[in-house]
Amino acid sequence: MVQLVSPHALYISEILFAISYHLEDDRRALACLARCCHAFSEPALNVLWSSVRSFSPFIPLLPPTVKFLWDHSQFDEVSLVDFQCTPEEEWRVFDSYARRVRRLYSGSRCHQIVARIRSQTILFPLLRSLSLQLVEPLHMQGHLFSDSLRSLKISGPGYVHCKDDRVQMAIAHVARDAPLVEYLHVEDYTYSVPQSSLPPLHFAHLRTVKISAFFDYTLLQSLCHILSQAPVTQLKLELPPLPNKEWNISIPVFPALKSLRICGNPISAEQFVSHLTSKGLQELSIHHTRGTASAADYRQLLSRVADKYGNTLQQLSLSLGQLPTPNCPYDLSQAVLDAFYVIAPHFNQLKTLHLSLPHNRYVHLAPELTFESPTWPSLKLLDF
Repeated sequence: MVQLVSPHALYISEILFAISYHLEDDRRALACLARCCHAFSEPALNVLWSSVRSFSPFIPLLPPTVKFLWDHSQFDEVSLVDFQCTPEEEWRVFDSYARRVRRLYSGSRCHQIVARIRSQTILFPLLRSLSLQLVEPLHMQGHLFSDSLRSLKISGPGYVHCKDDRVQMAIAHVARDAPLVEYLHVEDYTYSVPQSSLPPLHFAHLRTVKISAFFDYTLLQSLCHILSQAPVTQLKLELPPLPNKEWNISIPVFPALKSLRICGNPISAEQFVSHLTSKGLQELSIHHTRGTASAADYRQLLSRVADKYGNTLQQLSLSLGQLPTPNCPYDLSQAVLDAFYVIAPHFNQLKTLHLSLPHNRYVHLAPELTFESPTWPSLKLLDF
């Protein structure tokens, strides 16, 4: 009887992983590859489970007792208090797959419950990226965030009046359990959020933050407070379209900031810039997305920016968009250009200027606002 001999290439683990990663987008082929031979099993399974789009595939892997309670909707607060976690050997299959996950998208209550009942264990010990919708407040004993985490997106409950500070408390859990996180995105669709009493949190490695606050300022102000001392260098804010909203931030924020992008109206943008502690902002982008604004609003914003960052700003972008305004939008475009003409001498380090202004007629661009002019000797690119 002739015995089939595996090609020598299949004894080299790097080749097995290369073949598996080549099939990363073909999950059916990866599943077949994992079953075809023992040599391919581990590499193919690692790639197949490296990115999981929900917690659902892990529910069949739960210990029988836990799965029964979940299937019969018996995980209420009373049963959770009295529940004794099953022995670790019953979690062997679950853990064998969970340790392969590097990216996870989860909006499941089951995920939060399992983290709570296994409070002494990190569910996904090698997780690098997590996108999480908080369907309920986190329990203090649970460890939902692994210490390997580098990137995190948190979403609050959608389009409801939230009566707790679950998002802020989740970030406190991150500071406690995932000290190496570098990227944080908070997306908020709630209409009202209680003000959190948390102090500024310690994040030694957090560099990039994106905050999307679509309806309410409360969560935005809480996040600015608890992240105020983090070494964030890149920040993007999506502000609610609430006119004349006063910021209620008692301390200066973001001392290490180098790049700032604001989507919102110029009044809110000016108020936020006024609270920045950073002395060396280099890139600023303001995109007027919602609400109305006047020429005076833009003059005040540009004056604030020139006063604080005229000596450091290297890249400036301003986009008015195609929005109705109290004045004719084309007159507003000319007014913004005129405001730039007045403050031009204050930006002595500016290298790139991008202006996106609505107009369907001739708008006068002063000759001084060109890179040939000595007004801005460092200007290299003018995009209009």
